[in-house]
Amino acid sequence: MVEQKLPEGWQMVKFGDIAKHISKRIEPSETDLDIYVGLEHLDPDSLKIKRHGTPSDVEGQKLLVKKGQIIFGKRRAYQRKVAVADWDCICSAHAMVLEANSAKVIPEFLPFFMQSDVFMNRAVAISEGSLSPTIKWKILAQQEFLIPPTDKQETYVSILKKISSVVASSERALAQANLLHDVLGIKSYSTTKKLTTLDSLCIKIQDGTHFSPQNIGSSGDYQYVTSKNIRMGKMEFLEKEYISQEEHKKIYTRCDVRKGDILLTKDGANTGNVCLNELDSEISLLSSVAFLRVDPNKADCNYVYHWLMLRTTQRDISSQMAGNAITRLTLKKIKSMMIPDLCLNEQKRIGDLLSRSHALIQIFNNKIEHLKRLNRAILAAEEN
Repeated sequence: MVEQKLPEGWQMVKFGDIAKHISKRIEPSETDLDIYVGLEHLDPDSLKIKRHGTPSDVEGQKLLVKKGQIIFGKRRAYQRKVAVADWDCICSAHAMVLEANSAKVIPEFLPFFMQSDVFMNRAVAISEGSLSPTIKWKILAQQEFLIPPTDKQETYVSILKKISSVVASSERALAQANLLHDVLGIKSYSTTKKLTTLDSLCIKIQDGTHFSPQNIGSSGDYQYVTSKNIRMGKMEFLEKEYISQEEHKKIYTRCDVRKGDILLTKDGANTGNVCLNELDSEISLLSSVAFLRVDPNKADCNYVYHWLMLRTTQRDISSQMAGNAITRLTLKKIKSMMIPDLCLNEQKRIGDLLSRSHALIQIFNNKIEHLKRLNRAILAAEEN
């Protein structure tokens, strides 16, 4: 873009001119700091760090972070993880620590700009590697972006702070809705001491393939679903993967998951995440995901689904995980899990009650997501 075509006062600048890369490394065992922030502690599209670990949780060199500096997830940038530290801490070496060059940009503006689609799309585009695409500072520093004049930066900061405030209040309301849902669930499932196995209420409980299909790609005949696509209460596809019809048939003959089946993650850090399969077309599952097909003559699907999401059930799932390199929940343990044994009519009543409660939670989730999209779109709207 030539200079005379730029909006008045706007500048095309290199990212390295408006941001400084801070790369001071530190051993967790040698720091007096109390807080460790890993990428797992950062939420997509949220500048607020809401949870953290301690240096004793980790080994190997980490990065030193000062209060007010920006932590940006340079690995898997499509996860859109960027946050501002509220305290001095250490963070994962899979992140970049940045701070604004105040001579070139208003410091409060930079983290908001990094949340924008124009920045995040570029970050994804320059990432290198297939399994864990990562950004190099040398490449990011050379990227050119259109930056508004100071007065507009101040206006954006004012607007975006207000949006962030509404997001924060909505998240507090969401927390209360989640608490109400938990209380309803605990009370509903504690009305009887009679128990039965999960297997006795299901027609089928099966996991996906234990052999990775060949030629997994961004296009193909059938969608390939793994644990990264299963979130608590929903399916998530930041990136979609596909396999051929031939590979799909090999998997689907044994693992014929259908729309409306319950999907449960059984391997790794996401173990216990549960959602309903909402896809109309046939899909192939990896072994990290199991599906449960409830017998409609014996149980209500929503009753089983919400029981699996219950905090007490999730704690039970965590306690049954085993393994060294990768912890996992076996099919045998899933099948033998004990669930309150209520009559079908009572199950349907509870399933309906908790579905309506969960729908309220989803309203708050949708509002928060809408606000975050608005947050990202503000700068893009001006540039277009």
